[in-house]
Amino acid sequence: MSTGDASGTPASPPPGQGKCCTSGATLELVGAFTAVCLVLYGVILYMNYLYVRWSGRDGVHRTDSGAGLPARKRPAAGMDKAALAAMPVLRFKADAHGGGGDSPMECAVCLSAMQDGDAVRALPGCRHAFHVACVDAWLCARATCPVCRARPALPPPQQAPKAGAKDAGSSGRQPDLESQV
Repeated sequence: MSTGDASGTPASPPPGQGKCCTSGATLELVGAFTAVCLVLYGVILYMNYLYVRWSGRDGVHRTDSGAGLPARKRPAAGMDKAALAAMPVLRFKADAHGGGGDSPMECAVCLSAMQDGDAVRALPGCRHAFHVACVDAWLCARATCPVCRARPALPPPQQAPKAGAKDAGSSGRQPDLESQV
């Protein structure tokens, strides 16, 4: 009966050897399934990228301005002039830093070495020091320290001179600066 009957119709194949389960068909199904999974994975990654980018959770600050509108219309992200004026300005003294040995103290904004008598600003809180002009330009654009990205701890405006002098003397970390200007 395995060769067929007298009418010429072929006999059915034995169980386990059907056409649907040949190795070529199985390989095609596995390949198609893998391709669909990879495409879906790519779509999910791209959708996640778009969500993070559009939701603002990627750390990059973007404006909501439409096409053709100038980006200058956005509100300022930096500090105002009153907050900058509340921070003390000091004179740099190389002797207090260690005499300018192998590694002189540099301004992290302009990358030039600080010289004796330069007007510098030590940010409240982190105490990183920079040239006044350099750090003021930086802080007008961004309200964080150029080195550690910490927000400066500003004293209340009415106590600015007293609190700045008090912080320099009472802090556990002394600034590398000589005196207030």
